[in-house]
Amino acid sequence: MSLDRYRRPRLIILPPHATAYEAARAMAEHRLSTVLVGESATVIGLVTARDLAIEALVAELDPLVTPLADVMSEPIVAIDVGASPEEAAALMRRHVCRRLPITEDGIPVGVVTLDDLIQEGEIDLGLARSVVMAQLDSAFPDREPARPEETRARARQRHRARAETSLHRLRRAVERASGITAHDRAERALGIVLGALCRRLTPDEARHFVTQLPSKLHADLLDCFDGPDKHISAHSITHELETELDLDLDDDAAADLLDAVCAAVADGISAAGSRRCARSSRPR
Repeated sequence: MSLDRYRRPRLIILPPHATAYEAARAMAEHRLSTVLVGESATVIGLVTARDLAIEALVAELDPLVTPLADVMSEPIVAIDVGASPEEAAALMRRHVCRRLPITEDGIPVGVVTLDDLIQEGEIDLGLARSVVMAQLDSAFPDREPARPEETRARARQRHRARAETSLHRLRRAVERASGITAHDRAERALGIVLGALCRRLTPDEARHFVTQLPSKLHADLLDCFDGPDKHISAHSITHELETELDLDLDDDAAADLLDAVCAAVADGISAAGSRRCARSSRPR
């Protein structure tokens, strides 16, 4: 018997820059408890209602700006639709999880959970018990139940770690694209360009743009929601880059630097954000 019965007509895949609020709305509208996180057909994580409650609410994160990349479960393992329920349960036990995305030719087509397998009588109780015991054994069996403040502290720590990772990836992309080797200078160049782009947009556009960026950048850009400033152009941004970074560049080199930073940012945001980045950096 295959996993074909667990195909889902309302499978939701959101990009990692989508917010916790958007995931919660999608769950409510489609009556789902899980959404997948990915780009195109590539799934990189998943988010459950429990993830949103513990990672976002208990940690007192703002669901309107917290990206799914900061709260999703990762890495995840998928299973082919042709596999058997027993193989799915064995994979859950081995990877200590209760949910598996189902794929067909590498494309996600559904999700199967341990509860599904138990309720449908697809696996015997002994196999189900082994999956649950594997999860219990991995969850600090010698510790007493965590107090609420400990849960919040761990959730915040995970959030900070993921936020640091997201910012590090973007900074490294700027370094690779621009040739800047010093971390602080790459981060400064990133801040200059992002701040200028935010000021060039309307406040609503700027807020949407910022939600697609690593959460560690959000606070630094809050003062840049006072646009649209029509005086900001590619020339003004390159001039600010040269001045702030103490660079001596000709016009072509300065334009190349701006293009490199914008390209690195565009790789980490949505297609809509990419288009805004490109439009806003053009001379007016």
